[in-house]
Amino acid sequence: MNLPADVTATSGKLSAAEFLEYLLEVGGTLLSYGCPTHRLEDLVRELARSEGYDASVFAVPTGLFVTLTAPGETPLFRMIRVEEWAVDLERLMLVDAILNEAAAHKVPIQEARRRLHDLEKLPRPYPRPLFWAATAGAAGASAVFFRGGPWEALIGAAGGALIGLIGWQLGRSRSARYLSDFAGGATAALVAGAITRAWPELSREVLVLSGVILLVPGMALTTGLAELARKNLVSGAARLMEALITFLSIVFGIALVVGLESMMGGTPAAPSPPEGLALPWQLLALVVASLSFGVLFRVPRRLLITAVASGAMAWLAMLLGGSLPGHIAAFAAALALCLYANGVARLTHRPAQVFLLPGMVLLVPGSFGFRSLEAILRGDLLGGAMRGFEMFLIAGALVTGLLVGNVVLPAKKIL
Repeated sequence: MNLPADVTATSGKLSAAEFLEYLLEVGGTLLSYGCPTHRLEDLVRELARSEGYDASVFAVPTGLFVTLTAPGETPLFRMIRVEEWAVDLERLMLVDAILNEAAAHKVPIQEARRRLHDLEKLPRPYPRPLFWAATAGAAGASAVFFRGGPWEALIGAAGGALIGLIGWQLGRSRSARYLSDFAGGATAALVAGAITRAWPELSREVLVLSGVILLVPGMALTTGLAELARKNLVSGAARLMEALITFLSIVFGIALVVGLESMMGGTPAAPSPPEGLALPWQLLALVVASLSFGVLFRVPRRLLITAVASGAMAWLAMLLGGSLPGHIAAFAAALALCLYANGVARLTHRPAQVFLLPGMVLLVPGSFGFRSLEAILRGDLLGGAMRGFEMFLIAGALVTGLLVGNVVLPAKKIL
């Protein structure tokens, strides 16, 4: 959000208690749409300052605590609990537009509160069949990035769609939804095991990785490290623990299937490492992945082309840095992507997150964490530790690249 410098206090229109409820509604809405806590805290403090209040804000992924103080009055304290959250960039943009109008006094805060309530009534930008198609597209394109061939890409897309369907079914139950990561890992292992028994020349690792790629919490890991870097210690630690539990659930689902398979007659021998597809196929996979993640993150339809540009920026930066160590290439790619996102955000007056996340998801090191835990479960403690260290090194490089980018070319908006 971009607050004008000449905003004057309007606390007379609402009581302090009513304005505090407004801040909680804004904060809870943004948390549910995947807004990082450090950005949310800055936004709430700026909103309060623009209306003549002082706010102490403490945000975690599951809740928001706000103390509001007006000169000469008793401080007011409130909190709100957030039980579900997911990245929704279209609604993030809509919230930003509502807040801008309220801050510029184009609409009263009461009207802004009504619009925030009405956001949940809006239809989703993409129908569910297209959402499943995007799940399949992201999984199939990921198989290409993992150096799989055309059959791995096709089977990976089918496996990704199946895992997405199972996750949606489990998500309809309040208690069963917590099993979606475990079920996704088990499903990926079952599909990969069945396919590689019939066609042992295919890569089992590529099939499993492409199937679970949408479950692997690379974004949670990177966001958690970013929040720790900004001294949001509780929120950052909570996100890292969320990422760890998700990793463990996925890997245990795979380990359970592999263990049962071994008891019933062993697993097929691993084929030689895949060679990967030629550059034109990788470019096609890049477009498919960028569009797919744009749909999954609910980028507005008119801005889907920016999702492709974001993915292309990340991929090109990594390609140019291919001769560099992985963590240096990741730093350069994150820096370039952040500069791109902030530059476009300044030109379009929209939140930088809309232009950053579709490309950022192609850089996050979730597959390294998955491979690390998988190696440890196989008894390869040294290999698992090395992959785990590489994962954190790359995640740290990404976070540092984003921090440097925000200093070199800051976005005009907080979101």
